[in-house]
Amino acid sequence: MAGLQTYQAKRDFAKTREPRGKAGKRGGNAFVVQKHAARRLHYDFRLELDGVLKSWAVTKGPSLVPGEKRLAVEVEDHPIDYQDFEGTIPEGEYGGGAVLVWDRGTWTPKGDPHKGLAKGHLDFELDGEKLHGAWHLVRMRRNGKRNNWLLIKGRDEAARAPGDPDILDEHPESVVSGRAIEEVAKGKGRVWSSNKRSDKPAAEKTREAPTREEPRAMPSEPLDLKAMKGARKAPLPDFVEPCLATLERKPPKGGGWVHEIKFDGYRLQARINRGEVRLLTRRGLDWTEKFGKAIPAAFKQLPVRQALIDGEVVVENEAGASDFAALQAALSEGRSERFIFHAFDLLHADGYDLRGTALVDRKAALQAALAGLDRSGPLRLSEHFATEGDIVLENACRLSLEGIVSKLRDAPYRSGRGHDWIKSKCSDRQEFVIIGYVPSSTGAKAIGSLVLGLYDNGKLIHVGRVGTGFSAKVARELWSLLEKRRIDRQPVEQKLTSEEVRDVRWARPELVAEVEFRGWTAARLRHAAFRGLREDKPAQEIVREDAAAGLPPTSAARRMSSVKLTHPDRVYWPDAGVTKQGLAEYYSDVWKWMAPHVVARPLALVRCPDGIGAKC
Repeated sequence: MAGLQTYQAKRDFAKTREPRGKAGKRGGNAFVVQKHAARRLHYDFRLELDGVLKSWAVTKGPSLVPGEKRLAVEVEDHPIDYQDFEGTIPEGEYGGGAVLVWDRGTWTPKGDPHKGLAKGHLDFELDGEKLHGAWHLVRMRRNGKRNNWLLIKGRDEAARAPGDPDILDEHPESVVSGRAIEEVAKGKGRVWSSNKRSDKPAAEKTREAPTREEPRAMPSEPLDLKAMKGARKAPLPDFVEPCLATLERKPPKGGGWVHEIKFDGYRLQARINRGEVRLLTRRGLDWTEKFGKAIPAAFKQLPVRQALIDGEVVVENEAGASDFAALQAALSEGRSERFIFHAFDLLHADGYDLRGTALVDRKAALQAALAGLDRSGPLRLSEHFATEGDIVLENACRLSLEGIVSKLRDAPYRSGRGHDWIKSKCSDRQEFVIIGYVPSSTGAKAIGSLVLGLYDNGKLIHVGRVGTGFSAKVARELWSLLEKRRIDRQPVEQKLTSEEVRDVRWARPELVAEVEFRGWTAARLRHAAFRGLREDKPAQEIVREDAAAGLPPTSAARRMSSVKLTHPDRVYWPDAGVTKQGLAEYYSDVWKWMAPHVVARPLALVRCPDGIGAKC
């Protein structure tokens, strides 16, 4: 309790509704950043340690620019339950003003945090909804009675350059309610007072219906489904054909849209019926057993008897982005501990078909259903942004995400591909049919490259090859799968050149590959990289996504288009799946940074024509 004595001394708990606070269990690692519009706007930065929240008032808020120092004034420890507060403190009271939960998550100290605090240099990592990566708290020379520190972002993938957008301006809203600080000041909320008792909510104006420029605030309690406009009584369906997004070069503009992160995983529908949970693919196949027990168990905890929830299962990489190759590896190895289900739509709940209701109303009901779950567990809500789509896409690409999906906020749920949902990608990427392969020149019973096709007006056509992106293990697995599908004649009707058919072994067009590429040359892929097999999509549905063809090639792609490589499919690094073509493209990408260090300087060249594992 010693850590809360100062906190308690400042408050008369006979008069205030503030939590009295008691030390929590040791070992927790939560962090929270609360935006506080007191006499001066600041951000309260809190780290859970020894059962309390160690706290600093950061005057200008955290910055993602490494080396940019933000003053952090050390204040009294706060109780653990303080981290959930979002509301108003009456004007004239201690800390009077609006408070919202700007970010929250977990923190991990580097080394002993007690020694770091005592020494005055605490290094740690944050895993929040807005803040990530390495951070430093450095104590300054003591100034009067206060301990002043500096909060500094470390250099890593989560950092930003000085000219990049400010995270505080990009995402000023609460991670709990989606409200801005002005809305909290006017809206409903718990009133805290340090010297007078108040049992009523703060005085507030009746909030107008949300405009098309702002996100609708999500409720903290389950909705009355019967009262949702467009909801109708109906039995739980066995399966609903999913709503599919149409690819466009740019996201749509205007306040009628909300924008979600595009996940790189398997689209699934979770069907809950009185304790039984089934995970269904976009074609209605039951894949429940593939993803282990944690996800179904999480769905069983929801406060619904029946539900149909649309979402996507992913595996995240070290940077926190969904990674399809990692998902494939986890499925192949039978490892289920990394699977995460991101839920983004609620189609049916407890006897009501919700497909006729507005998207934001369905998401509000979904958020209410998921509210009691652990936010770091295997079942999570796919939250949306009401900022302009081009800004969301720009930041998604900067974080190496696949792209975004923009959705009409007031639209019903319509099965099939339409224009209610628009997807915008950071790079050219789509599925292709595997129509053959070329054996590896460096390993037995392994592929060197895949021959790809897609359907055009019902006819299968050849579109090129992909010779990079698969590890030695995947190359052997693909060889085994394709050998079982060997056929004598090419499965396309086109007349192919002698170069296009050289060394090719044809296969029945049954397998689908997801491929990232740099654009098209006429009707051929350029600089393609394999990302994984798509077992959830039938080959007959694979067509060219035209918007991807319209994306301008990168400068590196333009340079590489004029270079002729011999044996581009030769694998140099078998474990990583890097080919001669991939290495050349990498050099082309980084040349503007390499050039100052290598041009006009003597260099030593080591040739390894058969890869680093052979004679050089």
